[in-house]
Amino acid sequence: MLFIGCDVGGTNIRSAVIDERGRILGEAKMRALMEKGAKVVLGQIVDSFREAISRAKAKREDIRAVGIAMAGQHDSKAGVCIFSPNFGWENVPVITTLQEEFPIPMFLGNDVNLATLGEWRYGAGKGYKWVVMITLGTGIGGGAVLDGKLMLGTTEMFAEVGHMTILPDGPRCGCGNHGCWEALAGRDGIVRRAVLKLQEGRESSLSQVVNYNWRNLTPEIIANEANKGDEVAKEIIEETGYWVGIGVANLINIFNPEVFIIGGRIALAGELLFSAIERTVKARGLAASWGPCKIVPAALGDDAGVMGAVAFARERLGEEL
Repeated sequence: MLFIGCDVGGTNIRSAVIDERGRILGEAKMRALMEKGAKVVLGQIVDSFREAISRAKAKREDIRAVGIAMAGQHDSKAGVCIFSPNFGWENVPVITTLQEEFPIPMFLGNDVNLATLGEWRYGAGKGYKWVVMITLGTGIGGGAVLDGKLMLGTTEMFAEVGHMTILPDGPRCGCGNHGCWEALAGRDGIVRRAVLKLQEGRESSLSQVVNYNWRNLTPEIIANEANKGDEVAKEIIEETGYWVGIGVANLINIFNPEVFIIGGRIALAGELLFSAIERTVKARGLAASWGPCKIVPAALGDDAGVMGAVAFARERLGEEL
């Protein structure tokens, strides 16, 4: 029996045919044409299903169900995207529209929640009952499996952790608040701190890499230079670890997990970042909470969304995984 997992982001759509053992048999990836509106993007999603089935050398009749991981707030029972600010979508009937072209069981969930489910079922959280996960990227998303159950919340807005206030008079966040966690430790916050340091005239290889064009600076570039030994870049990554660590300490104190998983592209900065996170957690968290908790990088990488989407579909069908 086969399933399709689909991960829909603001940049790309990725679908994968996955078997009952969690093996990816074929996949399709394409740029999401968000600027053309929901109808076009939903058509692309169906196209990605067909392409993934073809590459898996399977037939549509072989597909038991589809799970879709998508950024935003959703009503998963109705299959409706309530609001996705990155997409500009509001009250879009995702599932009923897709089923007009692809009439099989489909299930829709928030991307980070389903990535958390994927890491729990198949990745860094496998074997644990109390798991918290965050993704570090443009923003900061969160998810949690508590006592073996994925948490969604009353309005399926559970673990919007990026909008915890960490510094009340801090930088303005995209949500309108000041001092949100993602305003300090998300992509834009990291780059903003780097630019301020470089504009002070501090010597750094970062300036040469981007030829003083600060708009080309990214967390990935900063991490690469930090790992090569650039002092300014190292300082930025360690500061990022400090801000991430404050939020992680808060969440460990609240949820008391066995394992805390950190994913997303910024987490690829590696040991320098994780060491700073762990130091901050130990300095600010409760030892009874952080002592038994492992802080680990995500294991599935870009596969977490599609794997979690399939796990979500199978759970909604009442299957044992």
